[in-house]
Amino acid sequence: MNRNEERALALAGIVQPCHLVSGIARSGMIAEDSLTGCLESIFVTNPENTLDVYRSGDGVRTGLRLLHEIIGEMNFGQHGDTIQYALALIALERKLQQRPELLRQIGAGIEAIQEHININTLAISSEDVVERLSRLYEETAGTLEPRIRIHGLQKLLQNSANTCRIRALLLAGLRSAVLWRQLDGSKSQWVLGRGKLLRSLESATNIINIIN
Repeated sequence: MNRNEERALALAGIVQPCHLVSGIARSGMIAEDSLTGCLESIFVTNPENTLDVYRSGDGVRTGLRLLHEIIGEMNFGQHGDTIQYALALIALERKLQQRPELLRQIGAGIEAIQEHININTLAISSEDVVERLSRLYEETAGTLEPRIRIHGLQKLLQNSANTCRIRALLLAGLRSAVLWRQLDGSKSQWVLGRGKLLRSLESATNIINIIN
């Protein structure tokens, strides 16, 4: 993969969990395979390349499709919440870079949860794992201001299972935001590099489809 295709994957890796967060908050619904794919990326801490982070494709496939729709049709309004959360995660990740103690806490937390998964043979999307990821986000990135405000139905946002999934997904989005920064991604590339980004999205989608 070239740099632009890798960047497209990372951006899709931010957008997809944000889209899932919006779906939970607005309808309480979520696609389990997309959730699992997003959470899997959290535990790929030492990838050889960008594709390794999203090897199954489930963590970016929806994100790639949405990005193509948003960028290609300039359809920002329909996906306003998703875009807002994605930009907020990119900003939050940059703040985290100034807090090395929180980064170490996140790294140690992910390692501990991975060990817990291995010992107990748990599915990544199991309630136990999602709760642990949620708590890790809440105790680290979730302490930074301004906090990401989620828009949706109050009865859904007051549901503890929904809250845990939302926080776990925000942690997954942060993982991709780290990759986005490492690949020199910037906000301007969403619009100013529109044509190049669209071509990269198509190439990245083809690669994901081929390996899966």
